[in-house]
Amino acid sequence: MQFRAKQQVLIVIVAVVLAIGYVAFRYLPMRRVSADLNRKQMSQEALITKAEIKKAELPKLQERLEDLEDTLSGFDSMIPVDTQLGQFLSTIAALMDEHNLSEQQIAPHEQIESEELICISVTMKGVGRLEQIRNFCQSLQQLDRVVRIEKFHLVNNSEYNGQVHMETEAIIYRRKPANKS
Repeated sequence: MQFRAKQQVLIVIVAVVLAIGYVAFRYLPMRRVSADLNRKQMSQEALITKAEIKKAELPKLQERLEDLEDTLSGFDSMIPVDTQLGQFLSTIAALMDEHNLSEQQIAPHEQIESEELICISVTMKGVGRLEQIRNFCQSLQQLDRVVRIEKFHLVNNSEYNGQVHMETEAIIYRRKPANKS
């Protein structure tokens, strides 16, 4: 009988070892691989979802790009190649006269150059009513040349009679002439 009991114990031990071996060497590795595959699949599905969302936005972005291209189509023509800064400053002075601004001062400053553009800083000062200054600024924006207002400073005069002192720093752009080789 003891031999049978030893055989049964040995069979049980072998069955337990086989079960542990199966779990340790077959089931757990397959479970890890399956979990990794599930994570990768979820990651790819999320990536596909993002791509579909971006694909849906593409026509809107294309339309916006076309609108911006239309807006900027005349931009190059608003940055002249000419070097006639004095004539443009005279135009600004004429605008100030047209809007009845007094105590006019227009002073160009340093010139900054990049590969394609030359930027000239200009200080403009004048005195007038707020409406006159606003109209002057609107006229300045409607010129056929790009002018960027950097600083705009308004100060009420000491008599408080509606006259406002304006001091503006603007950047005027012009393109470099093409190199003739």
